[in-house]
Amino acid sequence: MADEERPSGKIRAVTKADSNLPDGECRALLCGTAGTVNLMDATGVILANVPLQQGYNPLKVLQVRTSGTATDIWALY
Repeated sequence: MADEERPSGKIRAVTKADSNLPDGECRALLCGTAGTVNLMDATGVILANVPLQQGYNPLKVLQVRTSGTATDIWALY
């Protein structure tokens, strides 16, 4: 089974910051309250106003940056 197909082994609460997630690149974001986020994707590109749905968002992310309306965000590794 490919690593992307395996369940996450670690989950961490996200604090929005203009720096890398403490545990590095995550495999997905779990969002409690839908909205938008500013983020840096796995390739280093910064994106603004990315919509997150409530629930699982399969996005490889290095940073969940300040601003945006989504809350209760968790990084899945």
